[in-house]
Amino acid sequence: MSSVGALERGLRILDLLIEVESDPIRREEGLAIQQVALELDIHKSTASRLMQTLVARGYAIPNYGGKRGFRLGPAVEVSSGLNMNQRRLTELAHPYLVRLVDETGECAHAAVASGATALVIDDVETGQPLRVVAGTGRRVPLHCTSAGKCLLALGLATIPAELPARTARTITNPNILQLHLSEILERGYALDDEENHSGVRCISVPVYYGAGGAPVGCIGIDGPSVRVVEGEIDKLARKVIEVAQELSARLGEDHLLPVG
Repeated sequence: MSSVGALERGLRILDLLIEVESDPIRREEGLAIQQVALELDIHKSTASRLMQTLVARGYAIPNYGGKRGFRLGPAVEVSSGLNMNQRRLTELAHPYLVRLVDETGECAHAAVASGATALVIDDVETGQPLRVVAGTGRRVPLHCTSAGKCLLALGLATIPAELPARTARTITNPNILQLHLSEILERGYALDDEENHSGVRCISVPVYYGAGGAPVGCIGIDGPSVRVVEGEIDKLARKVIEVAQELSARLGEDHLLPVG
């Protein structure tokens, strides 16, 4: 199957998912693989592979209500509320996240500011059996996650009025958090040191619209603290910084494209 053919079929499946989602009765059943195969005139195994690709990217989810069909995923909702720069980050980030997974062995994420939360716009899981299970479309707190603190430090979000403790390590004092944000800008990365979930450490690095451009969001990694140990944090952060700089440069190329 050509890449164009696969894209066309994937978009057709999205149309079917949207159609099912808009019908309260059909929504309960979900979109069945057999229906996809019939609508697209393809083999069920091909329909299943295409659907699993959409699931992996967050555009479809299994219908967990006891049915075997599929529903529209959170990635569709994610894309609908983004500004132009955030959408562009969503379009370009994925291969860079795959590279982070390959080079660090941990799950990778991309996130942007969305109201009083950080919104994960893309997520790639590692194949390691012990890993941080996440997912595209989830919203995470600003004050106790690496993505949230990175966005706060960049001025893309404001410090929430309330800073609830998620673990014993969560920063709950706004003055201390403000000092912490200054440190993030100085060292170039944000660290969630088991502040949101015990046993989990995360690193996030700013992404800009070109070198010296406006901040757009961040990318980073998430891993169990037994692997992301204190002595490895700076080394892992340098890898994330390198990839984030390359992604920023790629975003900056948009300004060099001819208009017309």
